[in-house]
Formats: sequence, C-alpha cells, structure tokens
Amino acid sequence: MFPFWLESAYANSSIDFLIITNNKLDAKKNIKVVNMEFEELKLVIQKKFDFPISLPSPYKLCDFKGAYGVIFCNFIKGYDFWGFGDIDLIYGNIRLFLTNEILSNFWVISGWGHLTLYKNNEMCNNFFKNYLEGFQYYKNVFSNPKNSAFDEYNHRGLSDMWKVLYPEKIWNYYPFDDIRVPRINFNFISEFHLECSHKLIFEYRNKNLRRIYVNSSGEAAQENILYVHFQQRGFMKILTNDKESYLIIPNKFIDIEEITIQKLDKWTKSRDIERNIWYFLNRIKRRFKMISKNTNNG
Repeated sequence: MFPFWLESAYANSSIDFLIITNNKLDAKKNIKVVNMEFEELKLVIQKKFDFPISLPSPYKLCDFKGAYGVIFCNFIKGYDFWGFGDIDLIYGNIRLFLTNEILSNFWVISGWGHLTLYKNNEMCNNFFKNYLEGFQYYKNVFSNPKNSAFDEYNHRGLSDMWKVLYPEKIWNYYPFDDIRVPRINFNFISEFHLECSHKLIFEYRNKNLRRIYVNSSGEAAQENILYVHFQQRGFMKILTNDKESYLIIPNKFIDIEEITIQKLDKWTKSRDIERNIWYFLNRIKRRFKMISKNTNNG
C-alpha cells in the first residue's frame, strides 16, 4: 500500500512530507527523505531531553509524535504548520479541506494519531510538556517502554488536553474515513460515518479521493474526503499498476472502471471464508514468532 500513499502525498504538491527511514527511498519535489538507522534516531531524540527516555521499538515513536516540533525543530524552520501522519492511508486533495481560512483560525488540525497538524509556534511545539491533573504526563510516557497512545484522543493524552484547555483552537471535524479493523469480514466500516458504510468503496482519480456507497434510498452516493485510513489490512491485494487512478474495494486495489449498484453489490459481498483463512494464517504466524522468540531467549 505504501507506493499508493506515496503517490497521494506527492499529488499534494503544496505540502512537504519528511520521511526518516533506513530504507532506500527516492526523494521527490515535496517528499524529503532523511536516511537514518533507528539507533541513531534514538540518540537524536534522547539529546532533546534531560531524563532517560525509553524507545524499545519504532512503534513507541507514536508516543513522541507530539514532541516532533522540538525533536525535529531544524526541519520545520520557515513552515507555518508541522505535523505527523500514518502511512496506512491514502490522501485526497488536502487543501480542498484545509483551506487558508481554517489554517488561519486554528492551531491544532484534527488531533488524531493518523493525521495531526500543529501551528509552528512556541506554545504548540512545547504543549506536550504541560502537566494537567488526571492526564498523562510526558516524562512518565517518554520513560515508559509501553505504548500509551499519548498522541490519540480518548486516552487522556495531548489531544484530550487541548480539548480541555483550548477547545477553540482545535479544528476537530471528520471529513475522512477511519476504517475499522476487520472482524467479521473484509467490508469497510467507517468509524465516524456509519451511515456511509453500506457497500462502501473508494475511488482515487485526478488527485481527489471519494467515498462511494449505497445510501438509505438505495442509490449510489459519493463525496470527496480528506483521506481514508486503513488498519491491519496487510491482506489487501494490489491488482493495478496505475497509482494515479484506481478503486479500493474491501480487499483489493483495482483499475478504474464504471461503478454501478450491481458492481457495488459484487465488490462488497461478504467474504467470510477468505477472511477466516487470513485470520487463521496470521494466528499461525504470530504463534511461530512467539515460539522462535522463546527458543532464541532460551
């Protein structure tokens, strides 16, 4: 899925993306790449704090996202906003939603771990250091090896703290689809838009991303969206070479074609057997990894 994320980021040419990685990746006009090993990155982050941090794995970086304005201060000079986002998503036309008016009136855009923007100023960059009774405190979070969801809502972290202290500074709307982890079958269920989840698919075309679904009247409907976020969908098959125009159906990326109610029915037909096979194989993989780890430790 990463090549499709990359192309959707590249299509938003007015926004610069910084990728810090130890993988070989070519930079583009608005895609900046910094090659760095994880151990080196840990040292960079540790130098920003006067207490020992705990960063046992890249996943723990999620808890440090709100501090990126301090950690990567040299990279954000001259920018109005900085932020962070996941790569298991596809962007639509970002500036169609994040207009100059919105960026002028708000300091925090979204506040979700899969995409958040902060105004590049002293207060926002250092907000993570705030202490508020009943909320997580950054020193405890940064020194704890376990993930604390410090970057997310509903975990007494930074976004919840912003809502309490400066609610007028947050642009917290949902022009995106956060797709639930597949439990019963592969079909898409949008966390904040259940009414748009019936026979839901996505179309990426002309640098715009649209949700397409069957509405309560039984008709095909569509809307432009900011992005779609997928979770734990490593099973998705790539059946198209076109990264500029394609459809995303519940378990595949496919070529663009005409969309009809009949095709929506076909694409979103329950695939319980496929899903159960995928789930079973993943359980075997996890069990094998656990056995291998115990064997190596023993």
